[in-house]
Amino acid sequence: MRRVAEGARFVWLFCEAGHADMMLHYVTDLDGKLEFASGVIPESGEVASIAGVVPAARWHEQEVHNRFAVRFNGSTDDPPIIKSPEQDAEKLRRALGDEVSTVLYGPVRSGIVESACWIIETAGEDFIAVHPSMFFKHRGLEKRFEGAALEFAPLIAEHISGVTPSSHATAFCRAVEAVCGIDVPPRARAARTILVELERIHQHLDSLAKLADDGSLSIGSAQTFAAKERVHRLLSEATGHRFGRGSICVGGTRSDIFGTLRTAAERALDVVEREALSVLRGLFGTQSLLDRLIGTGRLSRETMQAYGGVGPVARGSDVVNDARLTDGWLYMPLDASAAIELNGDAMARARIRQAEIRQSFRLVREALDASPTGASRLDQEHIRGKGRAHARVESPQGELLYFVHYDDDALVRVAVRSASFANWPLFVPSLPGNIFTDFSFIEHSFGLIQSETDR
Repeated sequence: MRRVAEGARFVWLFCEAGHADMMLHYVTDLDGKLEFASGVIPESGEVASIAGVVPAARWHEQEVHNRFAVRFNGSTDDPPIIKSPEQDAEKLRRALGDEVSTVLYGPVRSGIVESACWIIETAGEDFIAVHPSMFFKHRGLEKRFEGAALEFAPLIAEHISGVTPSSHATAFCRAVEAVCGIDVPPRARAARTILVELERIHQHLDSLAKLADDGSLSIGSAQTFAAKERVHRLLSEATGHRFGRGSICVGGTRSDIFGTLRTAAERALDVVEREALSVLRGLFGTQSLLDRLIGTGRLSRETMQAYGGVGPVARGSDVVNDARLTDGWLYMPLDASAAIELNGDAMARARIRQAEIRQSFRLVREALDASPTGASRLDQEHIRGKGRAHARVESPQGELLYFVHYDDDALVRVAVRSASFANWPLFVPSLPGNIFTDFSFIEHSFGLIQSETDR
């Protein structure tokens, strides 16, 4: 692709099936600005693959092939992502010998609440080969958007990822609002900011708690989960739901969520922040945990750029992309900068989460201090529009994109590119040089959500 050759980052490839033809949309990012290149798929259903020169496109091409039967000529497809692990494990085996074994790690296993399987070929402690096996669930959520009323469609977006509903609902609503050319009231924008930043805090604490558990720090893990629980209770008091579901709608928030967030924060935010920062000091002051993270699951800056990594995973490898800095986030200070680490290992990714938890508390307080007045939502009767638009939100896992095709009263097509979908292809490149017991440390340092990957 010309734009990638010019230095742009490959972001997304997705298909839009119309009544008469199908279109492919290629999305790139150059200096923080998203660019779309679209084209009609020929009647032959064949297009040229770019995965050979753009590794970040491989999973996207395979997904489009499996969902829309588009054939990508020259695609490497080695090995395919979608497979039956029991049937394919033997075919994928690279080494023979009495000491070589193949382990099917998943799709049902402890520590991960969604379905994913790793076919691990090992001769004891070392990895010989690892293959991902995903997409066990067909959820049909993108299809559920089609024809849904705008009043209810954000609830569908919230169900794509049960633990980050505010990020998904905000991204979906911003895309629709872009189609309709409407500006959300400042009070609602502040509420969305607070909801997404609180989401970032509890998700980063979740990742760190699991790393502590991997390191057999039972008390440290329990304390970190307890700090995370305090965030959920604050959200529950403010919104009626532990994850803040049902708060965001097209045109604003469903009620005065900012007001209830402010009331809950006046009572509990100091305690929530104090306990979160306390567990951070404990975790990052425990040398036995740090020893397990330093040098584990290292990813170079070059690998990160080739695979188009996003979020804390990318920022841990000295690759800056933070949608809050490029796409407008009402209460992001003008002098703000993304947290960045250079080493690319599990420790670097943990350090990014540590820095971003502190930053998120600061953003929450700045939004609360701004205390914008006025309405919390636009009159729904004035929300009209026709066309296509996209929106980007920096979710806790990284860059989250929604594409919306809206035609007056009907959603025609909604496509989602989650941060987890972008980052999972980097997991296997992070494994060489590590041992079997490092697997969970690396996985939890990524902090990804499998449900964001299942369609």
